[in-house]
Amino acid sequence: MPDSPTLALGALVFGVFLLLSHAQNATNSAPTHYADFSADYPSDRAGVFIQAAQDWRSVSAAMPAKSRAKHGVAASLSYGAVPAEFIADYAGAHAASQLSSGQFVICICHLISLPGDPLIVRLHPQKDMRELDGGRLPVLGAKAAEATKTDLLPSEVAHPEETVWLVRPLQPLPPGEYALMLGAQNISIFPFTVAAAPDAPAPAQK
Repeated sequence: MPDSPTLALGALVFGVFLLLSHAQNATNSAPTHYADFSADYPSDRAGVFIQAAQDWRSVSAAMPAKSRAKHGVAASLSYGAVPAEFIADYAGAHAASQLSSGQFVICICHLISLPGDPLIVRLHPQKDMRELDGGRLPVLGAKAAEATKTDLLPSEVAHPEETVWLVRPLQPLPPGEYALMLGAQNISIFPFTVAAAPDAPAPAQK
């Protein structure tokens, strides 16, 4: 009989298989909207950067601390008739990258290629975690009008040069937890937090 480490490894591999199988069937709910805008992005650095108050900050990639499939048993017993939805949890209540405004530009700077269209998605705060709900990402064939019903945030992309992509939300984002995804099938995300504005100081008493 397999020992516990073998069973645990098998469960992990199966969980990742379910996660990737579902995610590979997902895509943006509409073709990428390439827009005509620009920004003074870093010319000498490669990676993902986010602009806040004219300052470009590097954003690190994050892999899930754990993942699981909703309806996984039903999906396996129904041979796919019942779709499995994945949930990925990322450690920490907030991202390391903190923004004080929901209006910003993300630069995917000087990368040879992308694994998929850039997406801005909403994460769901949980206790000491941020949750990516794969069941609320757009599925293949979804109409553009349905995007507001998902965790995909409407955004536009500019492609000012061969190895540079600029991404910005169409509307300022309210305080909350978000992430850049390079294709809906890519669970390595670039998370960031839009912080609430500090309360205005009370007026001085006369």
